[in-house]
Amino acid sequence: SLTPTSGGYISSIWEYYYIYIRRCNRFLEHVNDAYFTIEKERQRMIADVKVWRAWYHMQLLLWYGRNDGIPIVSTALSGEDIYQKRNSVEECLEFINKDLDDVISITDDEICPFLWDEGNRSRMSRSSALALKMDLNLQFKRYDVAKEAAKKLIDSGAFELYYTTATDDDPGKNFRDLFNYTGEQNKERIIFTNDGLKEFWFRCMGTILGGQGTCAVLKSLVDEFETADGKPLTSLSPEERLKLEKNPFYMDRDPRLYCTVVVPGDSTSISNYKYEPFNESSSDYFSKTGAVRSGYMLKKWLSEQDRASGRGSLDYAEVLLDYVECLVELGDWKNPDVEKYLSMIRNRAGMPNMDKSVYNTQEKVRELYRRERRVELAFEGKRYHDIRRWGI
Repeated sequence: SLTPTSGGYISSIWEYYYIYIRRCNRFLEHVNDAYFTIEKERQRMIADVKVWRAWYHMQLLLWYGRNDGIPIVSTALSGEDIYQKRNSVEECLEFINKDLDDVISITDDEICPFLWDEGNRSRMSRSSALALKMDLNLQFKRYDVAKEAAKKLIDSGAFELYYTTATDDDPGKNFRDLFNYTGEQNKERIIFTNDGLKEFWFRCMGTILGGQGTCAVLKSLVDEFETADGKPLTSLSPEERLKLEKNPFYMDRDPRLYCTVVVPGDSTSISNYKYEPFNESSSDYFSKTGAVRSGYMLKKWLSEQDRASGRGSLDYAEVLLDYVECLVELGDWKNPDVEKYLSMIRNRAGMPNMDKSVYNTQEKVRELYRRERRVELAFEGKRYHDIRRWGI
């Protein structure tokens, strides 16, 4: 497991998040000494900071303290007090949930609205606090608490799956446009970070496109995408599976695959360019320096608007998937909402409904929702925590 001394970026998360927690604590300790012409602005800032303090503690707990907790820091420590013992996981969850509940319980929209307007979407809101409460408790299998938070987000009516205004005939266009500039403003995003993907092109594209080629899509992820008619690859005949091994794209696949991955031979994702990772004479050949090592290049969030200058969550699809997981793991896998929300997500992507004749046991429904999480939330920072929660 990760430790604060693992080195590099891993050590930096521990160091900087506790710096940010200290800033939150200093603010909360001194904000009442400041003069405000509008008192509700003081309360709004307190709510904002409490959600951020909860978020930083939550991330530290997920990365470093799943089994033995992390130090809870609720005051600005002096130099000689910085060596703190770890609090238990239960104490950490109680502290983080308390900060989030303090914000969720606010009833005055002028202090903290349920959802900010488009110009303030990067601010924390009551729905942000609810989403974090859902995610936090899901990660620690407190499914009853996570389910309640997810249901409140669903019942609020404030969010919906994104459908594009594009008129082309691409079956995956709704999913495609959610992750580019066309769909930048929508009712699906709950926690929004401005310029969050500003280095995507530079980090993910190969050297021939001016990038570093550092992000390689695993073939195991490619194989998780079903056929276009809704069959997992594991259900195909040995002959069909052999053909897929030789050419993973000889048959139509889940449209989300082509929106997530630049596949070998793709000549439509980037103008005047054909991706040939298995052609030895190509600059993209997978064994060359700066090429994508697996032969599958990440496409999600890809936009040629970023090619020269660069620019850059938690969304509603994740809320639906979290809610489904809670129902299934609490033994309520026959609940109509399971089929309803899995089918909603699949339909938006151009895929058929959940097949109840196939997914007719708790274990089979678990298999489906786990596959949906992997393909729907690919490269959104969820997979690491999912596999740790599931113990796979």
